Amino acid sequence: MLVPHLYFNGRSEEAISQYAKAFGAEVKTVIPYPEDEDKKGVRHAEIFIHGQRIMMNDEDLGPPCLVVIYDNKEDLIQSYEIMKEGGEVTAPVQETDYSPCVVGFRDRFGIDWAFMVGKS
Repeated sequence: MLVPHLYFNGRSEEAISQYAKAFGAEVKTVIPYPEDEDKKGVRHAEIFIHGQRIMMNDEDLGPPCLVVIYDNKEDLIQSYEIMKEGGEVTAPVQETDYSPCVVGFRDRFGIDWAFMVGKS
Protein backbone atom coordinates (compact mmCIF):
# COMPACT_ATOMS: atom_id res chain seq x y z
CA MET A 1 0.00 0.00 0.00
CA LEU A 2 1.31 3.45 -0.92
CA VAL A 3 0.28 6.27 1.45
CA PRO A 4 1.16 9.98 1.33
CA HIS A 5 2.45 11.40 4.63
CA LEU A 6 2.03 15.13 5.14
CA TYR A 7 3.73 17.34 7.75
CA PHE A 8 1.78 20.34 9.04
CA ASN A 9 4.17 22.02 11.48
CA GLY A 10 1.56 22.50 14.20
CA ARG A 11 -1.50 22.86 11.95
CA SER A 12 -2.73 19.26 11.62
CA GLU A 13 -5.97 19.79 13.49
CA GLU A 14 -6.78 22.79 11.28
CA ALA A 15 -6.01 20.75 8.14
CA ILE A 16 -8.09 17.80 9.34
CA SER A 17 -11.05 20.10 9.95
CA GLN A 18 -10.79 21.71 6.53
CA TYR A 19 -10.34 18.40 4.70
CA ALA A 20 -13.31 16.89 6.53
CA LYS A 21 -15.42 19.88 5.54
CA ALA A 22 -14.23 20.11 1.91
CA PHE A 23 -13.99 16.42 1.02
CA GLY A 24 -16.08 14.70 3.65
CA ALA A 25 -12.82 13.13 4.82
CA GLU A 26 -13.25 10.26 7.22
CA VAL A 27 -11.07 10.82 10.29
CA LYS A 28 -9.79 7.43 11.47
CA THR A 29 -7.02 8.28 13.94
CA VAL A 30 -5.82 11.36 15.79
CA ILE A 31 -3.12 10.74 18.40
CA PRO A 32 -1.83 13.81 20.28
CA TYR A 33 1.69 14.07 21.62
CA PRO A 34 1.88 12.79 25.20
CA GLU A 35 1.58 15.52 27.82
CA ASP A 36 5.05 14.73 29.17
CA GLU A 37 6.69 15.68 25.82
CA ASP A 38 7.71 19.20 24.89
CA LYS A 39 5.85 18.98 21.59
CA LYS A 40 2.22 19.94 21.25
CA GLY A 41 -0.33 18.95 18.64
CA VAL A 42 -0.81 15.78 16.62
CA ARG A 43 1.74 12.97 16.84
CA HIS A 44 -0.05 10.87 14.23
CA ALA A 45 -3.32 11.11 12.33
CA GLU A 46 -4.92 9.14 9.53
CA ILE A 47 -7.79 10.33 7.37
CA PHE A 48 -9.39 9.01 4.22
CA ILE A 49 -10.24 11.32 1.32
CA HIS A 50 -12.30 9.61 -1.39
CA GLY A 51 -11.00 6.26 -0.12
CA GLN A 52 -7.30 7.32 -0.13
CA ARG A 53 -5.50 6.90 3.19
CA ILE A 54 -3.42 9.94 4.19
CA MET A 55 -1.14 10.08 7.21
CA MET A 56 -0.16 13.36 8.84
CA ASN A 57 1.45 14.90 11.91
CA ASP A 58 2.69 18.16 13.36
CA GLU A 59 6.37 17.62 12.64
CA ASP A 60 8.30 20.15 10.60
CA LEU A 61 10.10 17.67 8.37
CA GLY A 62 9.93 19.49 5.07
CA PRO A 63 8.19 18.14 2.00
CA PRO A 64 5.69 15.28 2.15
CA CYS A 65 6.95 11.73 1.87
CA LEU A 66 5.50 8.58 0.42
CA VAL A 67 5.01 5.67 2.80
CA VAL A 68 5.00 2.10 1.54
CA ILE A 69 3.42 -0.35 3.98
CA TYR A 70 4.66 -3.92 3.72
CA ASP A 71 3.29 -7.17 5.13
CA ASN A 72 6.75 -8.37 6.22
CA LYS A 73 10.32 -7.25 6.88
CA GLU A 74 11.83 -9.40 4.12
CA ASP A 75 9.88 -7.66 1.34
CA LEU A 76 10.64 -4.27 2.87
CA ILE A 77 14.39 -4.94 2.97
CA GLN A 78 14.40 -6.26 -0.60
CA SER A 79 12.79 -3.06 -1.92
CA TYR A 80 14.89 -0.82 0.35
CA GLU A 81 18.18 -2.33 -0.88
CA ILE A 82 17.26 -1.31 -4.43
CA MET A 83 15.73 2.06 -3.62
CA LYS A 84 18.54 3.31 -1.36
CA GLU A 85 21.15 3.14 -4.16
CA GLY A 86 22.38 6.66 -4.80
CA GLY A 87 20.14 8.05 -2.07
CA GLU A 88 20.51 9.21 1.52
CA VAL A 89 19.25 7.47 4.66
CA THR A 90 17.22 9.83 6.85
CA ALA A 91 16.15 7.26 9.49
CA PRO A 92 17.95 3.90 9.81
CA VAL A 93 16.21 0.53 9.70
CA GLN A 94 14.75 0.06 13.17
CA GLU A 95 11.90 -1.32 15.25
CA THR A 96 9.50 1.21 16.77
CA ASP A 97 6.48 1.16 19.05
CA TYR A 98 4.25 1.30 15.96
CA SER A 99 6.07 -1.07 13.60
CA PRO A 100 8.48 -4.01 13.78
CA CYS A 101 10.53 -2.43 10.97
CA VAL A 102 10.74 1.10 9.56
CA VAL A 103 13.27 3.04 7.50
CA GLY A 104 13.34 6.52 6.01
CA PHE A 105 15.39 7.77 3.07
CA ARG A 106 15.58 10.22 0.19
CA ASP A 107 16.01 8.47 -3.15
CA ARG A 108 18.48 9.55 -5.82
CA PHE A 109 15.72 11.63 -7.43
CA GLY A 110 15.14 13.68 -4.28
CA ILE A 111 11.88 11.99 -3.22
CA ASP A 112 11.41 11.26 0.50
CA TRP A 113 10.22 7.75 1.36
CA ALA A 114 9.36 5.77 4.47
CA PHE A 115 8.99 2.00 4.36
CA MET A 116 7.27 0.23 7.23
CA VAL A 117 5.81 -3.12 8.14
CA GLY A 118 2.20 -2.75 9.21
CA LYS A 119 1.30 -4.30 12.53
CA SER A 120 -1.09 -7.17 12.18
